Amino acid sequence: MSESIEVVIREGILCADFNEGCLIIDTGSPISLGPDIPVRVLGSVVQLNSNFGNCAWTEIQQSLPFDAVGLIGVDAFSDAVLGFDVANNTIARLDVLIDGDETPFVMGSPVIHCQIGEDRLSCVLDTGAGLSYLRSDETAVFGQALGRQHDFHPMLGKFEVETVACMLVMGDQSLTETFGIATAELRQLMNTANIDAILGTTFFQQSLIEIDFQNEIVGMTLD
Repeated sequence: MSESIEVVIREGILCADFNEGCLIIDTGSPISLGPDIPVRVLGSVVQLNSNFGNCAWTEIQQSLPFDAVGLIGVDAFSDAVLGFDVANNTIARLDVLIDGDETPFVMGSPVIHCQIGEDRLSCVLDTGAGLSYLRSDETAVFGQALGRQHDFHPMLGKFEVETVACMLVMGDQSLTETFGIATAELRQLMNTANIDAILGTTFFQQSLIEIDFQNEIVGMTLD
């Protein structure tokens, strides 16, 4: 391991404290956002951008339930191999090749395949999401209803969703994960990206995950 940082989950979102202040670590965002400054993160220097399409960082910042000076997206890690041990509050830049499955990423965000019941799903790994999410409520019939829950996402703000507990199977590994049923706005984003599910920080807390962003490989060990 050549370099590591300490991370913390704030309101469901993965964050780290730097000299500049609190930065969100968001593997679901294609670009880094914030004031027009460069930031060094895990051996890479990334330029923060004030806007992402029609979305201004200042608007996202004002909607956050905690103070943050910026958001680090996957553009910061395009040539990196990272190990996520969120349960032990650590992300490390690795200097070794990893074993894992090669799957095309979505706009730089890591993707894995898993199964819930009879449905095989394409899932994006998103540390900017507190809850995990299912695009289709038809997949949710394989789970146990848990009721409504409040959530927050940097791009979507605050909202409330129905949740279910589902057994998630990846190869010979499995775990139980709580999923929200995607809102109409979130479902539209998932349709555009052609993904079936989002695995958020609750999933990261149950897993050791290694991601090779350049070669689009993900390896993991589930608790």
